[in-house]
Amino acid sequence: MVRGISTSRETLIARYFDQMAQRIWVMYGVNVCFVEIMGRRWSYIAGRKEDGISLLPSRQIELTDRFGIVSDGWENIPADEREAIVSSLRETIRAYE
Repeated sequence: MVRGISTSRETLIARYFDQMAQRIWVMYGVNVCFVEIMGRRWSYIAGRKEDGISLLPSRQIELTDRFGIVSDGWENIPADEREAIVSSLRETIRAYE
């Protein structure tokens, strides 16, 4: 059974995700939500969702077996910078796990 986010240690990763979502918003104007992957369900943990629903289709990016990103403007970030962001996030998450 996959467990949900609940411990204080996991609160730290949620705060990190919020900070990264804010940084991506400031730098690129792109909304990013971080999710916990539980089978086929991608459950919101942290990130920007204040602007409501976008008309653009969202993109799901699996960072690890447990965590991912959902974004409606991911393609607006230059490809090399997207790769750097994903790589950095994966490294941080692996260190956490």
